[in-house]
Amino acid sequence: MLVIIYPTGTKRSIHLNHFVVEAEKADPDTIFITTQEFLEKPIDEWPLDTKFVVRVGAYSVQEILNALTKAWALGYCIFPNVPAIKNCLRKAQFYDLCLKNNINIPKFQVFADDGPDWHNIDFTEYGDCVIKPSIGTLGNGIYFVKPEDVPNMIDHIIETKDEFYENCEIIVQQRIQNKQKISQSIRVFCFLGEPTVAITITNGEDLYNKAGSDLKINQEIIYGDNGEILDTLGYDLDFGTVSNVNKGGVAGPYYPSEELKEECRKICKATGNEFTCIDFLQNENGEFYCLESNVAPHLYRAFIIYGGKVNHPEMIFKYLLDNKTKGSIML
Repeated sequence: MLVIIYPTGTKRSIHLNHFVVEAEKADPDTIFITTQEFLEKPIDEWPLDTKFVVRVGAYSVQEILNALTKAWALGYCIFPNVPAIKNCLRKAQFYDLCLKNNINIPKFQVFADDGPDWHNIDFTEYGDCVIKPSIGTLGNGIYFVKPEDVPNMIDHIIETKDEFYENCEIIVQQRIQNKQKISQSIRVFCFLGEPTVAITITNGEDLYNKAGSDLKINQEIIYGDNGEILDTLGYDLDFGTVSNVNKGGVAGPYYPSEELKEECRKICKATGNEFTCIDFLQNENGEFYCLESNVAPHLYRAFIIYGGKVNHPEMIFKYLLDNKTKGSIML
């Protein structure tokens, strides 16, 4: 039996619907429950052959992590697996894992409200800085600042509790920019340790500054002059967050080098994550820096960009319902 867990309060966005349709095609008896419903029902009341699929991002997954851990210990199937979720949940822990496995990451430092004292640290060696929460964003919480402005911004974040919630630290990170000096991330999807497809997400400063956690629009598909699909923008209506993917960004296809594919394989092996999308930045010299490995990425955007040729939900459910089915579409 398939049980899909999604965040309490989420309505049927196009991202969730994409997952729902494929789940019901794979198993018409699939059950969909919110994180709250998952917590309210004792774990041992579920049949032991239940396969829980976590469609909950880093911010919300904290609410159910203890329950997931208990279910995992009792022998239930959790996808992605609980150790992998824990490896990817906190950026600081993920970065430490990357360092141990020779995976390139930006310079970073972690701060809690009780220290270390950020007022006595010289951030100039970072150059331009990025400040972000260590566990999932509430929708806004990534700030680009000059090194000399870092202490005041941390003061502001803590004072206003903006993106600084319980059990969440603040990460100060070196800002990585490419040759064009634009904010562009590369997102590589991986299934069972192998890359499948990749997209770029480019955030122009003007678009980024207009976006925010209160920006909610209907799903749009953007077409080119010849009718080809260029991009899709979608927001979770009636839910208080906006994913980074949709924060004013424009997406497109990307074809990674063998070097980048190998980095992805190393990250998948280090985290143990069966399915993820890994975010990278590239600097002016073409070097890749890993930012995070997502446990429940949106999948519809890549599906649309590649014309439906790679359907990650379908791959996931075929794998879960028949462990012999491990095929995937490789880049």
